[in-house]
Amino acid sequence: MAVKLQKAPVVKECIGCDNIDGDVCRIWATPAAKWRLGVCASATHVKAEVKTEAAKVRVGQQKQKKK
Repeated sequence: MAVKLQKAPVVKECIGCDNIDGDVCRIWATPAAKWRLGVCASATHVKAEVKTEAAKVRVGQQKQKKK
């Protein structure tokens, strides 16, 4: 016999996600825990930010003179 877990209601960050059924999340039992450390991994309404490092630009370099 399977034990059915009681699901907690969604938090305000979850509003707009496609994984919401009524007032509970279809994927996570406690959606607040997924938002505690940042963006929920299953959020369909949040665009992932990709951090890229700026290209290094070398300024003020001169060629060496040949003697």
